[in-house]
Amino acid sequence: MGCVCSIYRQIENFADVNIKNNKQIKRNLNMNNISIHNQEEKEDIIIKTKIPETADIEIDKINKLKKSEVIENNEMKNKEKENIDEEKVEEKKENKEKELILKNQYNQRVYELINQIRLNPSEYSQTILDNINNIIIETHKEINKETGEMENNQIIVFKKKVKVNLYKGEESFREAAEILKNTKSMEKLKFNKDIVIPLPDKEEDIISSTFIRNKANEIRIHSNINVYFKEYIKNPEIAVLLMIVDDTEIMNGKKRECLLNPNIKYIGIDSKFIGKNFIAHFSFSK
Repeated sequence: MGCVCSIYRQIENFADVNIKNNKQIKRNLNMNNISIHNQEEKEDIIIKTKIPETADIEIDKINKLKKSEVIENNEMKNKEKENIDEEKVEEKKENKEKELILKNQYNQRVYELINQIRLNPSEYSQTILDNINNIIIETHKEINKETGEMENNQIIVFKKKVKVNLYKGEESFREAAEILKNTKSMEKLKFNKDIVIPLPDKEEDIISSTFIRNKANEIRIHSNINVYFKEYIKNPEIAVLLMIVDDTEIMNGKKRECLLNPNIKYIGIDSKFIGKNFIAHFSFSK
């Protein structure tokens, strides 16, 4: 029979071993936990360090996109503002020019009639034909400069409210009507105060050819004028009719060509009475 001490010792030894084993296991577990914990911390650190970098890049991209959008929006707003400002300036200019033309009834009416004809030339051809009835032949007695004798001289006259001498009469009216029948519609002329040729103040300058030419050349220094002429007919309807028919011995049809030229874009008009005499200046540019 063995000694009890020996048995206790065996138990103690066994217990000691188990304790040691348990301690070792715990130690291993602790080490393992530390290692796992450390590994988790490392991974966490890695994750934490990586995520902010990616996030920063994305945020940076978003910020750049936002800045780009803001710049584009600002540019669009500026362009819109510039366009609005330009439109306002142009509108103010047009309003001022309208005010100028509205101050003079002759200028206003002539301007309206010319643009109506440009919009619908064929329609106005009938107006020309209707006015053939106002052409008459007048006989005047005049002294023949060569013989010194009194002779009868026939003159073709357009007589309606005013009386205007014609060159060919009915022939020119029918020719003009046929031209308008075959003329296409075109844009209205715009009034341009910058090409308006100043009017004379003296009666002797009304019939002067140099006055209007000199004034037109002064304007040409800063603005373009392609065609200009003057008129003496105070009635706007008849003035426009006879500009379209343009029945004159010299430069026949040149005024009509100007008024019905689709390349002409702008018109300047001014008129007034000097004493009992009426004078109007017309100017045109492309």
